Amino acid sequence: MADIPMMFRAQIPDRGKIQYAGNYKPAAQWVDEWLKGCPPTPKSLNESEPIWKRQVSQPVVKMPKFGTHVKTADYQICWRLVTNSGQDEGVIRPVIGAKGLPFFPGSSMKGAFWRACPPEERMKYCGGEITQRGEKRTKPGILRFHGGYPINMTWADRDRLVDVVHGQQPYQIMRSNANHTANVQISLYQPKFRFGISSSVIPDKDPEWNHIWHIWEQALAKGIGSRVSAGYGYVDKINQDSSITPLEDGDRILLSVHLKGQGLTSQLLTKDEDNIGIPEFRPNMFKAALRGHTLRLLGGLTNQRDEQGQRNEQGPLIAEVLTNKLWGGIDGGAIVGLVGINFQTTSENLQLKDHYYTPRNREISMSTYDLKQGQLDLLKANEVSPELKIFLSYLVRFTLLLSGFGKSWRRVDHRLFYSAYFDNNDKAMIGCHWEILPASKKLYISTNNLDLGNVTKFLNDTQDKARAWMCSESYEPNGYIENWREAWHPDNVQVWGRLAKNKKDSLAVHWFHGPYLGSQSIKLSELTGWSSRNDRTPKTKIGRIWHRMYPRYVKTKDGRTVRYKDEYVELLTLFPDESTTTEQFLTFLQAQAEPIDSSNFRKLWGGED
Repeated sequence: MADIPMMFRAQIPDRGKIQYAGNYKPAAQWVDEWLKGCPPTPKSLNESEPIWKRQVSQPVVKMPKFGTHVKTADYQICWRLVTNSGQDEGVIRPVIGAKGLPFFPGSSMKGAFWRACPPEERMKYCGGEITQRGEKRTKPGILRFHGGYPINMTWADRDRLVDVVHGQQPYQIMRSNANHTANVQISLYQPKFRFGISSSVIPDKDPEWNHIWHIWEQALAKGIGSRVSAGYGYVDKINQDSSITPLEDGDRILLSVHLKGQGLTSQLLTKDEDNIGIPEFRPNMFKAALRGHTLRLLGGLTNQRDEQGQRNEQGPLIAEVLTNKLWGGIDGGAIVGLVGINFQTTSENLQLKDHYYTPRNREISMSTYDLKQGQLDLLKANEVSPELKIFLSYLVRFTLLLSGFGKSWRRVDHRLFYSAYFDNNDKAMIGCHWEILPASKKLYISTNNLDLGNVTKFLNDTQDKARAWMCSESYEPNGYIENWREAWHPDNVQVWGRLAKNKKDSLAVHWFHGPYLGSQSIKLSELTGWSSRNDRTPKTKIGRIWHRMYPRYVKTKDGRTVRYKDEYVELLTLFPDESTTTEQFLTFLQAQAEPIDSSNFRKLWGGED
């Protein structure tokens, strides 16, 4: 059996199964065996040698080429492309053709073209079913779709092919003891594809070809392949001079947010030669954050199940039903959401850096990102109601007010707000920090009043907009899901805030690492979370508190909203548990709020009046 590549073995343990949580080696072996059978890069492409080794006896094989009668155009996937071959149970991997090369099937290409094509032209170009003399028959279109093939072997980066999908929704939002695991899929990282279309009817130089390619690029602008709603499958056009033109579908954009941010990058399951994780800035983290907050907000509005408004222990919760309807999911079958995301940036605006620290004389590297500018688009996949469109605007601002995106989003970036934490070079990186750029200043939340009343009003309005959308979907708010750890209900969450004079004026960041009063501390508690690791029982506990330094914006007399000096609104969001540590900390916060002073924390939302 050892001589049989894993992709030809049954997907069962000890044979061909690569879906082992926490163990990347089976997936890495699967990829290595695949690449060993692929053609190397032809020397004529003047590209660097592939990173894997091949036997000298294996011949150089040219990349696939279309016939001279086929019209072609070149494109590059912005991030990743997922095409599920359906060949292996339990793992998503690309469609693989002759010579072991991945390709985009002509049938999938035709389907994408058909959806983008004006209805009155679909029969002409794609064909279809017609009725003739009372009988149904198939009429072919005048176009032939030949699919897409890689231009070169740059897609075959062994370290990038093993993709990871890590759903943490039950673990972070619902129950801290819920199971969560990282799942493997094989996807192509920034591949360059050449797509082909031909016709025996349309002459080579006919201007109609411009119209045909325009339709195809409209199809590409909607994204191709699977998981488009999470940022996969978006495409740039490669021009004849090798420059890049982004393909955008402006009609689908519900909201564009211009952002900058910094924090910790995710890591792929595979390791490099030094057994270090491969860093990657992953746009699907934006959808994960927005989806998570949608579930929190809806979980704070109703505890009912989807059985015509009646409680039924067998039916799905309304909060989950609506979240799946909005963002897609799997609930008795695949659900295509109403809204997806696309994130765009450039290599000049995104830098990956290393954070080195040396605990106990052992150097460890953590990869971080520094995003100078990026654009997050919320895209309409189906019809969106006015109530939902308004809610989405509040959802994005809610996310940027109280949290962040990606790893360690519950904490502020310590490099910005607690730089002394790293003085001894023995501490890991913690936190992230995101800001809205002036191009999206309409999304700023202003705080002219020192009592931060605008924050309270915004949080009330956000819940109202979520309630309005729920009602528009014929569901009535009623109670909240009490056994969810982070359901957004005033009985379950409290938001505290203060004004900080500058980035060095954060009070709470010190409380996470030392006492806040005398010997009283929240460090390594149920409230702040903890992690302990040994050879047998690694354990991690996600905390019940978020910490955010939100830039302070104010409205000027002429109605503009601008950044105010270097001040921040320091915010703590708590989901209290019943521990003594949490009770003591809340008592401390309440005592600090008297007398009223803008530099002291005060409760802005939730909890008892």
